[in-house]
Amino acid sequence: MHALPLRSGFVKQFRRVVVYESQELLNHLSGGAFFRGGPDWPRFHAQVYARHCWNLIPRPVDSRPARAERPLESAECGIWCGPVSNHFGHMVADFGMRIAASSLLDPATPLVFSISDAAAAEPPPFFWEILDHLGVDRHRVLLVRRPTRFDRLFVLPQAERRFGGGPGTRHLRMMDAMTAASSPPDRDAGCVFVSRGLWPKGRFAGESYLDEVFAAAGVTVFHPESVDLHSQLRIYRRAERLVFSEGSAVHALQLLGHLDAEIIILARRYSNRLAAASLRPRVRSLRYICAARGVVYGVTAAGTPQRPSGITVVDENTCLAGLKSLGIDIAALWDPKSYAEARDMEIAAWIAYRLASSTHPGERAMIQERLHALSLLHLMP
Repeated sequence: MHALPLRSGFVKQFRRVVVYESQELLNHLSGGAFFRGGPDWPRFHAQVYARHCWNLIPRPVDSRPARAERPLESAECGIWCGPVSNHFGHMVADFGMRIAASSLLDPATPLVFSISDAAAAEPPPFFWEILDHLGVDRHRVLLVRRPTRFDRLFVLPQAERRFGGGPGTRHLRMMDAMTAASSPPDRDAGCVFVSRGLWPKGRFAGESYLDEVFAAAGVTVFHPESVDLHSQLRIYRRAERLVFSEGSAVHALQLLGHLDAEIIILARRYSNRLAAASLRPRVRSLRYICAARGVVYGVTAAGTPQRPSGITVVDENTCLAGLKSLGIDIAALWDPKSYAEARDMEIAAWIAYRLASSTHPGERAMIQERLHALSLLHLMP
C-alpha cells in the first residue's frame, strides 16, 4: 500500500539481485572511486536511474561491485537506498536522496544500505538523525556488510542529483508533509552566519575573524557541528536570512521542503555554486558571493591536487562589497590588519598539519606554489 500516490513507473523491481558491502567510497583525503559496492544490477552498464548519478541529464558515477567468491546470505525483499557515508554532505546530497520516498512505498519493507565489512564499521550518528528526522523507523534499516541475494529488490530514482538535478514539485510537497514542524517556528533568529570556523580544513583562512565581525554586527554565528541535526534544522527554520560559509552544512536544507528564507553562500572556490539546483526551488532567494582570492592546497596520496581540503584566502573587497549589496554591511567593523593576522596564523597551522601528515613527496612543492601565487610565500616554514 502506498502512503503517498507514486506513479508506478517510478518504482523499479529487480529479481535475485546480489547486494555487496561498500567496497570503495569517495574520500577527499585519498582520492579513488566515487562509489563501488551495493547492488550488482542486471545489465549494470545499461542502468541509469537505479544507479548513483550526477548532473541535469543523469550520468552514473558509481562502479560495478567486485564479485566475491564466498557464500551469499539471502533476503526476501528490500528497497535499495544507497551506501552509508561518514561524510555528512555526501550522505545527504549523494546517497540520501532515495530515503524519504522509499520509506513511503509501504510501512514495512526493509530499507537497504551498504556499509563497509570492517569489523568496527557503524553508521555515524547523523545517519540515524536523518532517519529520525524523516520519521523512518530505525528497525526498518538493513545494513549489508556481506554479499546478500535479494529475491526482490525495489529502487526509486534519486529525487535530487548533484550538479543540476534539482527537486521536482512533487518531491518538495512530499518533504513539506514529511518534515512539517508540529507548530510554525518562531521567526526570531534574524540573520544567521553558518560558519566553518571550527573545521581544520576546507574553510576560509581567518574564518575565526569573520565570526567575530559578524557577531559584532549583530549576526548570530552558528557552528552546526556543535549540535545535533534537529537543532540545526530548527535554527534554519527560525532565520529570515542564512549566510553559509560554503560547505556540507548547506546540504542539510535538502532534508526540508520549502524554506521561507533568503540564502547567501560565501563561495570558497571559484565559480562554485554549491547545491544551486537543489536550493533555488526551496527558498525565497539564493545568492552566491565569490569570496575567494585563491586557495592553498596540497596533494592526494596519488599526487593530484587536493583542492577540497585546502584553505581559502578571502578577497576582502569583493566579500565586503557583496555582503553590503545584500544588506549586510560589516565594512566599518572590518580591520584588514586583524584579518591578516588571523589569516596568516590559520594558514601556518594548516601548513604544519599538512606537512606532518603528508603522504606524497610533492606536498611541500604544491603548497609552496600556491602560497607564491597568493603572495604569501613568507608563511612557508
